[in-house]
Amino acid sequence: MVAPSPDLPMVLTRLHYIVDKDCGYCGGKKEDHSALESGKQDASSESVILGTSVEQMTCRHYDELVNQGFRRSGSFLYKPDLLRGCCRLYTIRTNKACLKLNKQQRKVVNRFVREIAPQLEEGKEKHKNQAKYDLDVLALAQEKSTRFHTRFEPSKFSKEKFQLYKKYQISVHNDPPEKITEQSFKRFLCDNPFLENEIYGTPDQWNTLEKWFKPSGGGKKRIGPTHECYYLDNKLIAVSVLDFLPSGVSSIYFIWDPDYAHLSLGTVSGIREILMCERLGFEYYYLGYYIDDCDKMRYKLKFGGELLDLCNELYVPFETAKPFIKNGRLFVIGDEDDEFVEPEMENNGHPETLEESEYNEKTLINIAEGIYGSKEVFDTAENSKKVLEQIYGIKSEASPFEIPSVLPGAIPLWQIVEWFESEIINNQFPVSLFRMMTSELLECTFGELKLKEKLIVVDFIRVFGLDKVQDAIILV
Repeated sequence: MVAPSPDLPMVLTRLHYIVDKDCGYCGGKKEDHSALESGKQDASSESVILGTSVEQMTCRHYDELVNQGFRRSGSFLYKPDLLRGCCRLYTIRTNKACLKLNKQQRKVVNRFVREIAPQLEEGKEKHKNQAKYDLDVLALAQEKSTRFHTRFEPSKFSKEKFQLYKKYQISVHNDPPEKITEQSFKRFLCDNPFLENEIYGTPDQWNTLEKWFKPSGGGKKRIGPTHECYYLDNKLIAVSVLDFLPSGVSSIYFIWDPDYAHLSLGTVSGIREILMCERLGFEYYYLGYYIDDCDKMRYKLKFGGELLDLCNELYVPFETAKPFIKNGRLFVIGDEDDEFVEPEMENNGHPETLEESEYNEKTLINIAEGIYGSKEVFDTAENSKKVLEQIYGIKSEASPFEIPSVLPGAIPLWQIVEWFESEIINNQFPVSLFRMMTSELLECTFGELKLKEKLIVVDFIRVFGLDKVQDAIILV
């Protein structure tokens, strides 16, 4: 068992299993919603996620959670059910080594450089291929520019940011003006559950960020939620909402002024931030979720990178995963020489790359159908559920909170039963709950919990992992 973290604990509500009839990605327009080839006839157009409100967590916590397939929207933490949702949302990350600029991206960079530092165009060598293309010109252009600068600051509200957000949402996303409020903006792009010292940082951290594009570099890394504000001729033209995490920078949202559409600021920001990651010593740039059969998500592929195989806890290069995710299918990597297929697999937030894994240089196949299309897997889960209820008093409830007995990326119920049988989980297992009705904080053991609270803890273990339950306070 992993020892509890010395950090302050995560504080979060019990998990909700949320089914929304309206998918915000495909809008119900896809003809085939299934995760599996065998399940076409049973699929429906629904957004299905697990969600929880987070009162407190560290950037280290969130870094691990991102690598378990989670994302945050303000202080709401969520993760898709990859088996039942109509769109497969895969965590995608990249870095400078994965970035291969195409002709269009090079044109965008050159146009932006001409706009902010035209003097760099004088006497510039015309490159004939991307191997010679010097991406560092973006950093040099910002250093030399007299028109363009950015400012990094905590993810806090300002009227200037909100007005830009409203203009962007109306013009680019056709949102009704009456639905774009200061409160919704704060909740989406300003609120966060991080600790105060991570939110506000230190002068040294902010100074390092402000100078990332300069050759000198150095200084202390910024870790925490951040807004990078883009200014051209002292006018705010864009805001990039970022989380700086121990393993990399997570892109949350990017707002840009429609009056500057000719600068392709969305593409520029992605390329700049990948370059910034490398300059600051961050290993990865997280682009959020990728959906293969969603047109508005395909732009992310232009930045290269890897997709997270949630079940194997493995990042797979996109080109390797591409044939497996065609038509929006679920993928779980397997070796064609393997005789045994693990019924379900867990994820603890520390994934490997394909090169580091047992699958390196092997002939790979997609085993998702063999696992999640198997009656045996579901029968095993239901039998395990009965054992938990009859022997250990862990009774499921028919409610919006109920998590399916089979869930990709979660610890399978048969494993939970084995942990009870081997007493890894027993009546002395330590847990922390806060009973909101009575304002009572319980530092107690599993055996002291009410029956309903035991189910809440088991669900938490299934989705977050055994070690994290000892690193959290669950609000019930």
